[in-house]
Amino acid sequence: MQSNKYFGEYYPVESSIHKLSVFSKLITLLLMLIPIIASKSIELHLVMLFFILILIYSSKVPLRFYFDIIYGLRYIFVIFVVVLAFKGLELEDAVLYLTKIFNVITYLSLIFYTTSRSEIKYGIEKILTPFNIFNLNISGFINTLVNTISFFPLLLITNHEVLVNSSSRGLDYFYADIISKILAVLHSFKSTLRLTNNKLKLLKIKERYRLYSTKTYRTNYNTNKFGFMDVLLIGVYLIFIYYYLLESGLLWDIRSL
Repeated sequence: MQSNKYFGEYYPVESSIHKLSVFSKLITLLLMLIPIIASKSIELHLVMLFFILILIYSSKVPLRFYFDIIYGLRYIFVIFVVVLAFKGLELEDAVLYLTKIFNVITYLSLIFYTTSRSEIKYGIEKILTPFNIFNLNISGFINTLVNTISFFPLLLITNHEVLVNSSSRGLDYFYADIISKILAVLHSFKSTLRLTNNKLKLLKIKERYRLYSTKTYRTNYNTNKFGFMDVLLIGVYLIFIYYYLLESGLLWDIRSL
């Protein structure tokens, strides 16, 4: 398991994906959710997965980092498959749902590895700026949202650390059967939750040192400019949406209006 420093956190390296604007990353995430939610075409989702893998390779972030996130969620996938089996879904439908989840997780991981937390907050702030007319604390909401999303990767790595330390004191986890592993995770969950909250508090303290405030307007001088690659990225996801509209017949319904 990788170090806590890079588990779901920004990985500083020079790559074409790092240079993309935060706005294009967030916009394409929203665009991706349209076919993810609505489309039942396994071919479309596999093509999207292939494209995401190309982006992951281009990000120059070690592939093991992405693998560790998927590996950390392995029991959730197992539970999901069991639930689908009890519902009597066919294998093709199960593969479809798993591919959808895999696409969302890998793309979110790509965004967090190639975009700093402050840049993500800044991008979401700018997108939600129109809601400021309602006198809402948009910055505070975004700060809570990003911290909540960051909580789960931290929870996974902290749980691994707790299990490693517990194993050295006699709590068998890594060589036990699946029932014993579940019991070990449940037994260590209280300590895992406490340590994860402490790590989140340290992140908030770092943000205070950087003069981050949810009550004042911020500027971000490190935000990458919108360029040709951003247009290309958005264009690819618009093609995915076009294919969904085409294969679902909605495009012909729109043209007939």
